[in-house]
Amino acid sequence: MTDLEFAFGWLPVSIIIFSFIITLFVQKIYLMPVVSFFISILLTFTIFNVSFLGWAVVYTLFSLISSYIALLIHKILNKKKS
Repeated sequence: MTDLEFAFGWLPVSIIIFSFIITLFVQKIYLMPVVSFFISILLTFTIFNVSFLGWAVVYTLFSLISSYIALLIHKILNKKKS
């Protein structure tokens, strides 16, 4: 696997999936965006270069959106149960 496949394939998909799943369990909307930002920053300075910093912000926004969607789905399902 090349760095480009990891940076633009596996990393965003895994961030979205883990953000969705972890948010359903923890019920905190800002936990996974913060974690994904720190992971992206770590990857920026270890594997990639400083130009990946913009993508780190984009992936953090993806994480925030997927966390919000997960929390919204959870609230809707809880309303239907009660």
